[in-house]
Amino acid sequence: MATPSILTRGSSSLAAFAVRGRPKVDIVVANQQDGLVPSYTTGDTIEGTVTITTDHDTRFDELEITFEGTARTSVERQSMPGRTGAYHTFLRLRQPIDDAAYPTPRVLEAGRSYQFPFTFVVPDRLLPHICNHTKTNLHVERSHTLLPPTFGDPMMANNRKSVLDDMAPEMCRISYLVRVTLQRKPVGQNTSPVTLVSVGKKVRVIPAVEEEPPLNVTEDEGLYCIRKEKDVKRGLMRGKLGRLVVTAAQPKPVQLNPLHGEDRDSVSTVATVQLRFDPVGDEQPPRLGTVWSKLRVSTFYSADPWGDYPSASCIRTWAQMGRGVYTEAVPLSTMCVASAQWTKHTDSGLDRRDSMHSTSSTDSLPGPSASFAGKSYYTASVVVPITLPKGKTFVPTFYSCLIARLYALELSVSYHAANSRLLTPTASLKVPIQLTCESRPGAGPKGTVVEITQDQVNAEFFSPRSIAPPSVSELASVPLSPPEYTAVRVSNPPPDRSRMLPPSSRATTGGVRV
Repeated sequence: MATPSILTRGSSSLAAFAVRGRPKVDIVVANQQDGLVPSYTTGDTIEGTVTITTDHDTRFDELEITFEGTARTSVERQSMPGRTGAYHTFLRLRQPIDDAAYPTPRVLEAGRSYQFPFTFVVPDRLLPHICNHTKTNLHVERSHTLLPPTFGDPMMANNRKSVLDDMAPEMCRISYLVRVTLQRKPVGQNTSPVTLVSVGKKVRVIPAVEEEPPLNVTEDEGLYCIRKEKDVKRGLMRGKLGRLVVTAAQPKPVQLNPLHGEDRDSVSTVATVQLRFDPVGDEQPPRLGTVWSKLRVSTFYSADPWGDYPSASCIRTWAQMGRGVYTEAVPLSTMCVASAQWTKHTDSGLDRRDSMHSTSSTDSLPGPSASFAGKSYYTASVVVPITLPKGKTFVPTFYSCLIARLYALELSVSYHAANSRLLTPTASLKVPIQLTCESRPGAGPKGTVVEITQDQVNAEFFSPRSIAPPSVSELASVPLSPPEYTAVRVSNPPPDRSRMLPPSSRATTGGVRV
């Protein structure tokens, strides 16, 4: 049964129970370490016990134990003063409770403890109905129904001293928690249940994320730039030596460590920067200097569900549409590449290739520049190792209905033209890069084929079976069914209150409820 309002311990809205103490609820998660927020990944089992005590006899009718996932966004509008936002409950698993587990009558006696166990399994996908908004891209629903990670919610780190910094802005948050709600039905008909107490315990969820196909970056894409051309000049008022082409393909994804696996010294991949120099005549290529690498972390958030994948092409109008983007640059490395060697090539008279040719593979040569005359040219390649710093907390790349996290690898190459007195010029690229998360060690990959013997097949499918109704004793031995989903929808947000996760949604306009 849906609850019309959920009150937390910090709420004082229930005046009828202000004089006498409300029931005390204690949620204990199995194998939790003191001072640390428990962390889980796809397929993990969340087990624990709910203990309820009260200082006076309290009548109740229903106890609800749920595992919830929620997303909240808040956007500052530019067209008029005020904020707009959205609140979305995208996951709700309910723990079945047998009637025999309740006291008879349903009264919590003073000074007595009541325990209720719970078990949830972290799913790898969400049900399709949570993404029922309008879409302009057919592939969006698949991305939106993948489980998003805990995001923008500071929690205690492994060293028990610092909080997690996942570089999320304050305007968006994704949270998971085990919630316990105790309700009582007032005397009378057609009256809504009264919430005696509602308490939640946060958990951290980082789902396993598989590698996606490389992005198809177009020339008008403002978020990425995988090819750059620049003139190489002798000086400010002197002619040019040729044209430099810098390209890079999307590297292999960075795979984050599993939650319970052994910590590694680094999380790494490599990016290959391809360079090409088309001289005007017989000029020599410029000498390379330094390569800088940065990770551009972009968070997209919206008050309305995304109908397509976020893009920076319409960033100027987003503020008026109730959308925003927050980007933070994380320095990675600086390396000298002055020793890189150029290789001379002679055009064999083949047909001129398109300027974007050969940028999809790190092993192929860059396509010719716009000023290539069909003569000789030079090429070079630089391999850049990518290692994530330990001072930040990285989450996998994800797209949800309201929030998305994307990563871009910024690579800047400096070079020195012969006999040039100008400041050292640079050419920069922004290459898409994925962050994935591997499954728990020992977990088989999706689609794994399990081999069984013919005897097992015969025993399972060809042995006689009884179709008679089960007896009462047989029903008692049957385990409870797994928790079920409760339908929820995307809607506008309620007012943000501390430690409150309301199940219903309200629109806010300039801080005034409507």
